[in-house]
Amino acid sequence: MRANHQLTRLARACTALALIALITGCSGDEPTQQSPGPAALPADVRVPDPASRWTDMTRVEDWTEAVANSWFGFSDKLRRRDFEAARSWLADDFAGKAWDRLKVSKTEELPLAVHRTTYDAASARIVGGGEFIAGLASHIGDWQRVELVLWKVKGAEFERVVPLTGKIRFKVTILGTGARGEALSLTAWADARVVLRDHQWRMDRFDLSSFTRTERASYMFSDVSVPAGVAFTSPRFAEDKQASFHWSGAAAGDVNADGRIDIFVPSRPRNFLYVADPQGGYVDRAEEFGVAERGGATSAVFFDYDNDGDQDLAVADVGWVEKDGSIGGNRLRLFVNEDNKRFVERGVEAGFSAVCHALGLCVLDYDGDGFLDVFVANYGRIEAEPNDSWTDSHNGSPDILLRNIGGQTFQDVTKAVGIVETRWSYAAAAADFDLDGDMDIVVANDYGKKAFWRNEGGKFTDVAKEIGVEDLGNGMGVTWGDLDGDGFLDLYAVNMSSTAGNRILGRLAGDETQRASLLKMASGNSIFLSRLVNGNRVFEQLPAAKGGIDGNWAWSAALADYDLDGKLDVFCTNGFITGEDPADT
Repeated sequence: MRANHQLTRLARACTALALIALITGCSGDEPTQQSPGPAALPADVRVPDPASRWTDMTRVEDWTEAVANSWFGFSDKLRRRDFEAARSWLADDFAGKAWDRLKVSKTEELPLAVHRTTYDAASARIVGGGEFIAGLASHIGDWQRVELVLWKVKGAEFERVVPLTGKIRFKVTILGTGARGEALSLTAWADARVVLRDHQWRMDRFDLSSFTRTERASYMFSDVSVPAGVAFTSPRFAEDKQASFHWSGAAAGDVNADGRIDIFVPSRPRNFLYVADPQGGYVDRAEEFGVAERGGATSAVFFDYDNDGDQDLAVADVGWVEKDGSIGGNRLRLFVNEDNKRFVERGVEAGFSAVCHALGLCVLDYDGDGFLDVFVANYGRIEAEPNDSWTDSHNGSPDILLRNIGGQTFQDVTKAVGIVETRWSYAAAAADFDLDGDMDIVVANDYGKKAFWRNEGGKFTDVAKEIGVEDLGNGMGVTWGDLDGDGFLDLYAVNMSSTAGNRILGRLAGDETQRASLLKMASGNSIFLSRLVNGNRVFEQLPAAKGGIDGNWAWSAALADYDLDGKLDVFCTNGFITGEDPADT
């Protein structure tokens, strides 16, 4: 997973887009009252839309976030199976549709021996709080492990009444390992009513609208980090010993020419080089190979830059020049492999030492001379100069194309080949998409559109709009693969998606074109299939209904045939900083 050292600001920007500055605290000012006592169960728990709703976006979104944060706590209690504590999130007069004893409406046998059961939500009994929690416990109480419980607020509207009342649209996801070791997931959608009582949000109505259970007899993949020797755990974010926001990707290559793949993992305060052990697993030999220091990087790639038959290592990072002329952060670095025994950093003498805001490296032979060149995707130093737009920012650091001259030195040929790019670039990928014999480059840019540099005999032209891959979004990654099996390379684009962003924007009125652009910024990943139109190779974007694009807070993706069925699958990394409090994300 790639991330930059300003992840916190980026997260705020992506989540609320141009509107986040509007969000302020105000829920503490609202009147509250004591919860009423238990009452007879109603015959209907449907939650109507508010008759007189709050429209002030500041208030509404503040209350929505307060509910979302509260239900992070509820989710955490259920994940720990502390069902007694979870009961306190339900009002004394709670009434809702129970999750247990539902009638089965459909069963399906999916690929990879996956079995899915869909239940009839209309068959649910209406129960009080105790039975509701017991119904949840009946599903997950005997599981070997509950990996995730998430009550995600997908929509919210609030009524002008006292006490403050809201209609919440929840998506509930529960993942874990069943009593027999089976892989299990539960997914439910529901409308709920929440009420602010005694300065706490409590749910008093729950109307289940759908519920599915998906299972497989065993997991396809197992976490072997510990026995494999690569299970280093960094301190929790914001602790004194945590000097980095993140892990910054990894690079794989055979560093000692023994036929086994080794793994370089940049980190702070030092890097790791996990060398494959002939007996199995990995051993960290970063110090022995000379790559432990200086720690930190945003991206890394193994490639044979000097054509001597071994794997050299290029490392990107964020660097800058201080007022006194000193270098802050790290330059680009080039570790040259010497006899498959040790790396020596020779970036300065090889011309691979730019002080820039690099987040991604892409290796390609753009001029066909037999030596591998490097494209550097440059972002920006956001704390020094923030992005100048949420949807079309152009004040990032210029991208760089470094030409490899005879395996000796690199020359900056960016302007000479026609590449002029100052957007906030995050990652790049190269391929000969049009089969004309040279390598083209696609670039994922944050805060805007992608670039697609078509190679025209050693000169580049941005044809992203012409071929249909501008793909407005918070671009984090791009990768190539033949997704439809037609023999031509398709494009998988990784963009961050935001529930909060979609929720806020859904309340906006006004210019529909601007609103559509903002919604696209929060919509997530995109898939583009290669097509031949009037003799030209272009791309067709798949609709969301085709699947494969819901990557959440996504960073990068890898395409591979994980189940060996002859078709490419997608593995998309995602995540966010999590603090001690479950709501601190």
